[in-house]
Amino acid sequence: MIDGYSVLPVRGIGEVRPGDDLARLITDAAPWLRDGDILVVTSKIVSKAEGQLADVPVAGPEREAAREDLLRSETARVVATRGHTRIVQTHHGFVMASAGIDNSNVDRSQLVLLPKDPDRSAADLRATLRERHGLDVAVIVSDTMGRPWRNGLTDVALGSAGIAPLRDHRGETDPHGNDLQITQIAVVDELAAAAELVKGKIDQVPVAVIRGLIQTTEEAPGVVPTLVRTAEQDLFSLGTEEAKEQGRRERSGDPRP
Repeated sequence: MIDGYSVLPVRGIGEVRPGDDLARLITDAAPWLRDGDILVVTSKIVSKAEGQLADVPVAGPEREAAREDLLRSETARVVATRGHTRIVQTHHGFVMASAGIDNSNVDRSQLVLLPKDPDRSAADLRATLRERHGLDVAVIVSDTMGRPWRNGLTDVALGSAGIAPLRDHRGETDPHGNDLQITQIAVVDELAAAAELVKGKIDQVPVAVIRGLIQTTEEAPGVVPTLVRTAEQDLFSLGTEEAKEQGRRERSGDPRP
């Protein structure tokens, strides 16, 4: 049991460009980092540093057409469409609006794509901080997602390293003697959301530090193998209208997916 923890913003990182050394930028802005801290890093600066940017026209129908082409290339499966809103599954397995393609906090002539492998990005940043800067920290790569049953957005983890994504309570007993059978806490998602409260959307604070929650880091599987549900586990793999349409096609013998 812990007595509490702190969430600290890392200010002064500035604009990140392809090829930038994120570990150096972060340690320059936060020389007070110490072992056992948890770094929560917005996926956008990871994508920028890794060159996950797409050049697009700055206006007009050509811009929209280029965005549509990008969305198709980043989409593994369409989940639901309502007007201009497209909820899709990315090739990573994430279900999110517009495959995470973003046009905020970037030059208008570019769009930001998700990191190709957020778990690897987190592991690489953690390794660089350890090897070059002597810091043993955990790393979470975060992004913003909507939720199917509630209004509003919240940050979640796309990748992690040095911390177990899940706290599994199954097999434990609560204070009333009840056996816990399904309780698994998505720790890295909760930490991503907590970090967003000090990062914000327009304050240009892309990194936060969570201190006091863990004393030591641990090697653990990342977000994708731990938190992303398989198709067999997903009870809501399609939007309502899409599921109805699939049912109509199946009844009529239409072989289309």
